[in-house]
Amino acid sequence: MVWFNVIGLVLSAIGCVTGCIALFQTHRGNKLSKDANGTAEEANRISIDSKRIAKQANGLAGKANEIAADANSISQRALAVTADQTVYKWRVGYDGDASTVFLVNDCPNMARDVQVFIRNEDQTVAQRHVDEVAPFGEIVFEDEFFAQKIFEDQAGVDRLNAQPGFTFIGRGGCKVNVHVVYTTELGGRRSDEIEQRLTNTQRH
Repeated sequence: MVWFNVIGLVLSAIGCVTGCIALFQTHRGNKLSKDANGTAEEANRISIDSKRIAKQANGLAGKANEIAADANSISQRALAVTADQTVYKWRVGYDGDASTVFLVNDCPNMARDVQVFIRNEDQTVAQRHVDEVAPFGEIVFEDEFFAQKIFEDQAGVDRLNAQPGFTFIGRGGCKVNVHVVYTTELGGRRSDEIEQRLTNTQRH
């Protein structure tokens, strides 16, 4: 009877130990499973980040290609501007009856973004901006200032000629400096200056 009790106790101890081992293994298995799940989540996060980074890299590569294309286009335009040998000529005409100055694009080339300043005795008396001036096209400046200045100068000539024994050969006029800034057909920015004496005998 005693042996049976001893054997029972031994078996119970073995069962207890086995249960403890099983419980430990189960806990360890749960921990490994949890670690595995965490690793899987981390791997999934890394995969998502990798896709996002790859997408951003593709976007940056596309922008880099656009910048390269723009740089190439700018370089080509700069080369064209540097090689621009187009000849432009501007001519000033005047209609005394209408007190009107005409700035003529006296060449077969389009001029763009044209800015014009007309000065008399260091004073700007007229100015205009025109988007485009066609070949042989004109910009018109109608202002009584020109006729008035010519009239005043002519009055001075007449007073000189009224003096006894004095003769002045000439007509009254108005000296103007016309400054024109423009862009050529190839994109070059240029400026010209025309000095002109307006008289009533002048016609456009």
